Amino acid sequence: MPLYDSGPIDNSQTGRAAFAEVSAVNAGLFPTNVSIQLYELPPLVFGTQTNNLLFTSLFHLQPRGNPNNTLSSGLVALGSAFGVRVISSGPGEDDIAVHVTLYNAGSDIIRTLNVPATAPTPLFAYVSTASARVTIIDTSTNQVVQSLTTDPTIASASTSTPDGTRLYVAVQGSNVVDVFDTTTSTLITSVPTGGLPQSVLMRPDGLQVYSANAMSNNVVVIDVDTNTPIGAPIPTGINPFALAFSLPMSKAYVTDFSGPSITVINTNTLSVLTTIPLVASPFNIAATPDGSKVFACLNTNNVVVIDTATDSIITTINLSPSTGVFDIAITPDGTKAYVTASTTNEIRVINTITNAVINNATIPLGNGPRSIAITPDGKKAYITTFSENVVQVIDLKANTNIATIIVDTTPNDISIAPNLLF
Repeated sequence: MPLYDSGPIDNSQTGRAAFAEVSAVNAGLFPTNVSIQLYELPPLVFGTQTNNLLFTSLFHLQPRGNPNNTLSSGLVALGSAFGVRVISSGPGEDDIAVHVTLYNAGSDIIRTLNVPATAPTPLFAYVSTASARVTIIDTSTNQVVQSLTTDPTIASASTSTPDGTRLYVAVQGSNVVDVFDTTTSTLITSVPTGGLPQSVLMRPDGLQVYSANAMSNNVVVIDVDTNTPIGAPIPTGINPFALAFSLPMSKAYVTDFSGPSITVINTNTLSVLTTIPLVASPFNIAATPDGSKVFACLNTNNVVVIDTATDSIITTINLSPSTGVFDIAITPDGTKAYVTASTTNEIRVINTITNAVINNATIPLGNGPRSIAITPDGKKAYITTFSENVVQVIDLKANTNIATIIVDTTPNDISIAPNLLF
């Protein structure tokens, strides 16, 4: 997730600009999400600086050669000092060029500035807990910086917009998804779902959030622009548990714990395409970045691999002697899958190219590892350990624990998103 930052631009001198236009071009072969912020820097007041947003928006850019591979903010009126920050995320995140064009009051171009990529995007890890709170961890320091209070029952899972400005939290008991503005840490709204929302997941293009509802046996799709459900709930098998997307195939995969099965949803029509029967109950599921395969954890300590083009089972990977296989996360380069085993207290590693276990890569953990999330650079994994009320941080190059972070009671799910700016 590169961060492009112009730094403060002084606009108080002779020939000052009246307007600015921010543009970005995807020059690569893969799509990406781009978040733009154009902000004003008012004068210092008692030694403090408050940034005011002049413009903010999220765009989905297609690869080069496509008509939608560029974006523009349009002309935005300026003050005496301003700045531009842009975050890109997705397969083509490193292939973005960002420019700021300055105009005079007559809308004539004064000059154009390049906005450089300055640093990796700062990230927060969001830990949903049974204490009706979401613990927020700054991944640069591995310190807890804040907790959000949800509608007062169990927070089971969370997901964020690609730019990190909004957090969606599944709240069991209240049967809602709470929507937080992460820039102010305030609750925007609570979206009604079906019974017992077990998991939530943002579509990779940032347009919709899917909520899997374990008691009502359906999926509710939420429009991110309006924070309202779209159409009727989509029926699933019994006790839907977790979600994964194959955006190239326009499919969502829902594990049905008591099916046992996986429901496949067409993300264009929001209708069920097919149901994949399984021999054992599935827990969590993850898709490779290219969307070609999904990997689902089974309660028989196996991982089943599915071809998303045909929705057929490719193979089943046996993780014995590990037990309590529960969650799975795939590295951003798509080469490895990390699987939590909550009874034997470890992580097993799968080569996703060969669909084989890497036997010399087992990582020991504390009591009851549950959910796992990997940073966008693929360097670290964050794992909730629900029996110890901690999050463990693993260096994925060395396969060693580098930090243990105390969080709110009974951590469930964990997700990672950009820490935006204001």
